[in-house]
Amino acid sequence: MPAKPKRKSRAASEDSLARELSSKQALLDAVMNASYDGICLVSPNGTFVEMNEAFEHITGFKRDDWIGRTIDEMRSTPGTARNSAALQVLKGSYPATTLVNLHGGELLLTTANPHFGPDGELLNIVLNVRNFTQLSSLKRQLERHRDPAEMEELERSHLEGRLRNAGFDDFVARSPAMVDVVTTALQIADYDLTVLIEGETGVGKGVLAGLIHHSSRRRDRPFVQVNCGAIPESLVESELFGYEPGAFTGSAPEGKQGFFEAANGGTIFLDEIGELPKSSQAKLLQILDDRMLTRVGSTEPRRLDVRVVAATNRQLRDLARRGEFRADLLYRLETIPLFIPPLRERPEDLRTLVANLIQSSNREYRTERSMSEGAVEYLLGCELPGNVRELKNLIVRLVLTAPAGEISLADVAAEVERQSVAAASSSEEPAAGETGGSMKSRLEAVERRILRETSEQCSSTYEMAEQLGIDQSSVVRKLKKYGIQARRR
Repeated sequence: MPAKPKRKSRAASEDSLARELSSKQALLDAVMNASYDGICLVSPNGTFVEMNEAFEHITGFKRDDWIGRTIDEMRSTPGTARNSAALQVLKGSYPATTLVNLHGGELLLTTANPHFGPDGELLNIVLNVRNFTQLSSLKRQLERHRDPAEMEELERSHLEGRLRNAGFDDFVARSPAMVDVVTTALQIADYDLTVLIEGETGVGKGVLAGLIHHSSRRRDRPFVQVNCGAIPESLVESELFGYEPGAFTGSAPEGKQGFFEAANGGTIFLDEIGELPKSSQAKLLQILDDRMLTRVGSTEPRRLDVRVVAATNRQLRDLARRGEFRADLLYRLETIPLFIPPLRERPEDLRTLVANLIQSSNREYRTERSMSEGAVEYLLGCELPGNVRELKNLIVRLVLTAPAGEISLADVAAEVERQSVAAASSSEEPAAGETGGSMKSRLEAVERRILRETSEQCSSTYEMAEQLGIDQSSVVRKLKKYGIQARRR
């Protein structure tokens, strides 16, 4: 009979297991210490158990100062921050982010995420610390030693990479104004701050809101979109905030969860926020202030963990001055204001959008269309009041109806003229004393051209105000209205 294989002794097995564990621990240590960001592990009872060398360097405290001590003990230690992202996770709010000032003004960004076991129990809290002050300093040094054109191309490539990572490959940001907007949106994505996105109809406010959510640590949680102007006024509160059983006649006997509760843990996007009735604005303000929600027909508030992103194509400040929108709500909404310029102010974006839309239409409809340079130049001079949405519809019609393989200037001009005539014939007559749409658009076009030319000649909004003979605040407001970037000294 063949000899039976010898079994490893228990001591040999234990020795092999110990070597494997030692090897894995060495690998973990190497990975953690290779990071330029500070990384720290906190136990479920709030005790610091592990960290890398960068964490010691960034915080200014040695490993022995942290290991074995609790969050509360370290918060009371001179030189450490009192606000703790890890403590927020222990209280059930995650992912958590805090900004703290240490070391004589250095700004640190701390994020905390829970690590759960297979049964859902909390095993550890993972802290990540990044020194924003040092990163900004390194960026300025890099910019001083690089060619501006090269830096611009590097920033654009980096931005496109981040858009791809967020799943927004077709988001176009080639113009300086749009690069600024998207860069700001990505920078603030991880902070649970309320965002107000302003811009004309069709500029992509909803897409930008989606980008903010999917670039944040809430990306795996719900993203709920609500069109405030599409909800009947009598149903706004019950739809947004939910209601209890029997709250009103015709209500569901089991009650109903509102949009805010559906977005709990994630992001709610309130589009057309300017259409929200004043009776509901007070309740929204309360949610923004204390993150507590009370359903219709209930007196018991519920804890809410939701980020609010709002959008409007109306001038909320004008509405607030007329008493149609709460000023205190406006101030809370525009914690982070973002303005998307109209497409007519972004020729670089329009060119890329035209190329992308023709390509995507060719794929969808199995066509082989292109557009002449003259046709593209013609589009650059069009108003396109519907912005990206209007451009997309226009390109689809041209791809499907143009008589030749190449869409010509004549094709585009004819389609734009046809749409202008259709829009003019379907528009209502202006009320007495009001300016007609045609005259208003012409006057705005003239005002826009004057502002653009003056901004190119002047080095500040104060100089523009002096040259135009109006207040500096009026200049700022008009530049924002038309999406024109003022020069700075």
